[in-house]
Amino acid sequence: MSADGYKNIILIGGGGSLGSVLLKSLLSEPSFSVTVLARESSKALSNIPPSAKIVKIADSYPLDDLVAAFKGQDAIVNAITSFSVTEQLKFIDAAITAGVKRYLPSEYGLDNNTPAARELSVVFRDKGVVQDYLREKVKEGTGLTWTTIACGMWIGWSLRNNFLGLNYPTRTMTLTDDGRGAFSTTTLANTALALNRILLNPSTTANQIVFLSDFATTQEELVQTIERLTGEKWTRKSINTAEDIPALQKAFNSGETAAGYGLINIGFTKGTYSGHFEPVYPLRNKELRLPEKQLEEVVREALGEVGHPGF
Repeated sequence: MSADGYKNIILIGGGGSLGSVLLKSLLSEPSFSVTVLARESSKALSNIPPSAKIVKIADSYPLDDLVAAFKGQDAIVNAITSFSVTEQLKFIDAAITAGVKRYLPSEYGLDNNTPAARELSVVFRDKGVVQDYLREKVKEGTGLTWTTIACGMWIGWSLRNNFLGLNYPTRTMTLTDDGRGAFSTTTLANTALALNRILLNPSTTANQIVFLSDFATTQEELVQTIERLTGEKWTRKSINTAEDIPALQKAFNSGETAAGYGLINIGFTKGTYSGHFEPVYPLRNKELRLPEKQLEEVVREALGEVGHPGF
């Protein structure tokens, strides 16, 4: 831990599929004192380990209560669900009032600063708006700094949750166009480890996007690897983005949340929406001393996580 390393960390969204992994990692670092901010209606409170302090707050996140919860905290790590990211504008205001040093927004994906990504999906747009707001607050001299983690997509999580076109129960891959759009990937473990190391040595990442990628792949390469390792043949389907993007946008605007996930999936798998970091952005894996990962290794782990025989 560097001399300016953070000690008091508060995590928002600690019971979710990402937040629970981040929480376990934060609790593994003995120099951290970890608090979880949880909504009163949260059904995940029983999953929070006893070594984490829990602060409950009304579901509406009253500003005064947020300020009280953030007092004395060095850093806020946010892992709330993608469709609620604009709630963070209130969190940022409360963080400034409470004197928090660093805010890490709910990001963990592609680069949400590109116009194409923001035009594709409301989620990418809203995450970009949060980054814009943080930049404004830095310029205003509020004393708050920020760091976002852009880590591409997680293969293990995607296999468990039928994302990236993967449908493990039916052994079906739905390709985005030809399925050859490249996208960066990082394991959940390396994402969480990067978070710890950013908080332990925060001066090197102040007011920056930290790009992570264990490797880049494509949907077609991914499904071929699964087939080779399992000996099973997967069915391939495909979507036509020229037709599907406007249809999904219309459906989402009409209230269909599933269409929003469809647009997010296209953002990662099309290959043209700033989700392929290697050709464009400096990667920080080596600087953060993250273990190197290879596609076959990660796919083996993912198959084990879904209980595939032999893995």
